[in-house]
Amino acid sequence: MSLFMESIYMHQKYWQHLKHIDLDKERTFRHLRCLEEYVIKTDRKLRNLRPSMEEDLCQLPGPVTEESVCRHLYHRFERHQYHTFLGSTLIALNPHTHRLPYKALHCNKGLSRNLRLLVTKVLHQVAELRQSHSVVVSGETGSGKTRTFMELLRHLYDQAGGGQETDTFKVISAAVTALRPFDTTATIANQESSRSCWSIECAVSNRAIASAHLTLHSLSYNRLTERPTVERCYDVFYMILAGMSEEEKVKYHLSGQSTESLAYLSSLDVLRKSTSSRRYREKYTLWKEALAMLGIPHTEILEILSAILLLGNIVFVQGEEQELAVTGNSPLHSAAKLLKIPADKLLRCLTTQLVPVRGKSALFTNTIQQANTRRNTLAQSLYGRLFQYLVNKINQSTESRAAHHSGSSVTNTVNVIDCIGFQNVQGTQLEQLCGNICSEAIQHFYNMSTFHEILDSFDEEKIMLQSSIRWYDNSATIQLLSQKNMGLISLLYFESKEHQPAPHSLIKKIDKVHGHSDSLEIDKSGNQFTVHHFGGKITYNCEILLLEDKNSMPDEMVALFGKKGVTSSLLSKLYSRELKDLEANGGKAKGYSYCAVPCPSIGYNMQPGCYGQDFLYSLDCLMQTLAFSNTTFVRCIKASESGTPHLWDAEYVHRQVVMLEVLETTKLLTSGLPHKLSYKDFVHKYQCISKLRLRPPSWTLEHYREFTQDIIDQYLQELESKSIPYQTSSWVFGKKHIFLSDDFSRQLDMLLNDVRVKSACKIQAAFRGWLIRDSWQGIIEHRRTHRRGGKGKVPQAYDSGYNTPLSHRLPHPKPPTSQPIDNYNLYSKNTDHLFHWKPTFKNMQDMGTPPLPDKRKYSISRGMKVYFPQVRVMKENINVEGYELKENSEVLCVGYSSRPSHVSIAFQNDILEVPFEKTSIRITNQLHGPELQKL
Repeated sequence: MSLFMESIYMHQKYWQHLKHIDLDKERTFRHLRCLEEYVIKTDRKLRNLRPSMEEDLCQLPGPVTEESVCRHLYHRFERHQYHTFLGSTLIALNPHTHRLPYKALHCNKGLSRNLRLLVTKVLHQVAELRQSHSVVVSGETGSGKTRTFMELLRHLYDQAGGGQETDTFKVISAAVTALRPFDTTATIANQESSRSCWSIECAVSNRAIASAHLTLHSLSYNRLTERPTVERCYDVFYMILAGMSEEEKVKYHLSGQSTESLAYLSSLDVLRKSTSSRRYREKYTLWKEALAMLGIPHTEILEILSAILLLGNIVFVQGEEQELAVTGNSPLHSAAKLLKIPADKLLRCLTTQLVPVRGKSALFTNTIQQANTRRNTLAQSLYGRLFQYLVNKINQSTESRAAHHSGSSVTNTVNVIDCIGFQNVQGTQLEQLCGNICSEAIQHFYNMSTFHEILDSFDEEKIMLQSSIRWYDNSATIQLLSQKNMGLISLLYFESKEHQPAPHSLIKKIDKVHGHSDSLEIDKSGNQFTVHHFGGKITYNCEILLLEDKNSMPDEMVALFGKKGVTSSLLSKLYSRELKDLEANGGKAKGYSYCAVPCPSIGYNMQPGCYGQDFLYSLDCLMQTLAFSNTTFVRCIKASESGTPHLWDAEYVHRQVVMLEVLETTKLLTSGLPHKLSYKDFVHKYQCISKLRLRPPSWTLEHYREFTQDIIDQYLQELESKSIPYQTSSWVFGKKHIFLSDDFSRQLDMLLNDVRVKSACKIQAAFRGWLIRDSWQGIIEHRRTHRRGGKGKVPQAYDSGYNTPLSHRLPHPKPPTSQPIDNYNLYSKNTDHLFHWKPTFKNMQDMGTPPLPDKRKYSISRGMKVYFPQVRVMKENINVEGYELKENSEVLCVGYSSRPSHVSIAFQNDILEVPFEKTSIRITNQLHGPELQKL
């Protein structure tokens, strides 16, 4: 009987629905059948979640060393097994054999089984714990993070989104396909490097994805105008240049242009091998299809992108009377025509500037360097705002398509994050600094959640750890880079705000504040400083950082896109708030500045800022998301530094294993106790294993500790009876928590699922027995009639198939389409159709529990409905939770209780649960509820 009650408790919502329905035998039997199939499928899935010994580094035999870990990874790499578990963390090797698909998320080749298991575990934890979950993909640049990110999304939508044919999958695939070219570039270390931190937050309701929200934390947009000569610009420009037809090139003024003739795209031939025209033509076609699916017209986007390319070809020269001129009017007029603004106004905006002087605006002529800076600022602002506009439009599209899910209870999210890779190769300075800060923050969060919290708990509860765990604590580097008002980013921000920022002034401030830091080396003569990152030492130049950090544009540049000067609706949307602010101040430019590319994470701020500080705000929002959710890490490792397909560089892999703390994590999981649960949480999770009865309201910490001990004793009994496989398990009782080894946690989960399956089978056996006993006389009569050769009526309870467990008859084939399930005679003698019936639900575990019926808001007395609240009289003396309710005393009943056969009584500012049969209703002329209604 205990197993029966335990299973009812484990499926509380299901059984609350079941007890409210009438005892219709056919319907009840179907509910029980669904229950057992649900439990059996869940048990099979959970058993498949457990990786084998080869797939988990925690199961390595012998002492755990760096050599043994690298050797095990190498053996799996040679067998083309690139994903290995490390407890709940996943190690992903990049063999450089699979390129990213042109159509995002359609990576059909090389899909990993372990990635699928990881997604299944995450969805199971979200459903069971009812908490949001984040999957963080991190590693060096070029380690395969983006492909792993897309595979995770693919598995997530396959299991919880309905697969590739659903609208939600098509929308998110089109979104990633449309945005990837704007964010991808080719660097020395990675031919397809992302310049933003991607975050896709999927809202999960009833084990199914209801909606998705896309967030991109961009570094900066200086790569568009200034970058190392061996690196390339964003892929979207090469894509449109190679994919446009001749008619389109004439329409967008790019006829006769090439990557060599466009200043923003010209680079050395080092990376020419990745510039296949055929590949870019295919990308261009898929890109336009993705925009069309999202409902975004591509014509205005192509106009702005083409104008940005032509802006880079505007060359300024010294003209007459100290005024600037341009060599060749073709790029200027073409760019102005695409932007739908007069060419003379565009030239005047670039070659002159307004300066506020004593409340008025004075007009000054720019130098050639100042004009180039304003031209680059305009290009970066157009590109950054266009990118953010597309992200917002895509999020609006996903929200509108998910509007039909608004009635469902969406409480949990699965957030998949593709972090920016650590870059130890010299490149664009500000991009590299911000990207490395992101990698430092993710590594620090990993150390805190994996090592620091567990070891601090050991110290608080006075538990001695058998083996010493030493890891690299990068807290000092985090403080050096991102400390408020004192970090390097803040000092760079304050210096950039100066009227004339100077590199030597910045290096002096850094030396004054952080000169004593062990994580910093300062070169005053060269205006450089070197930061000791967790992945190596990186040198940064102050002069380049100051040039790249500014995020401001003059108001006369915004005035170009006003209603009088521009007819493009898209450009008006990109600068809508700035234009409204200008109109509110008279509609004329006065020499003030706006933010060139606002930061979405801090709201729409029009004030001029700095790219480094804005990225720090975005990173802080990302870390807050991780702090308030359960987190699973995917650590990506690059197999070779050169990127040669299926080449193993042992020294390079060893360096990454040390950098990502793989060895120390393995030691903690194998010899330590990484799982910490309070006694109360442990009891609520594993209480079905014990045979004791839980009474939470009156229990103290000692009661929960005794219950925990009983659960472990029951586990040891099952281990002695060999009902579960033997593994080395360890646990330690602390003051308030119990600490479990990784093996012991897995063994308890196995035992818990076995108990659930047995409970479901016992419930069904009890119901079948009751069903047979209830109709036994009809069965005997039917058999007697059948022996005489007569055609007696088949009793409704007769079914010879009841004696066979349903678990032995799974899976069921589909029923014939010509005969619907509802027309089956469930209790006929021929029971083949019953046990060869497969439920019509697509996925039982994704369906969730059926909704509970509403509680009645009234009781029935003398053929009348008496609504709550109502006056009732106690039939006898009763003690409820320390309160004395005397016989014949009147009490106020406010409704039915969630406890069966009980009502809720309001008594002395408290709500008591009183048995219904202990009270009787008193109908008077003055009732607390509405009027009585006749039945």
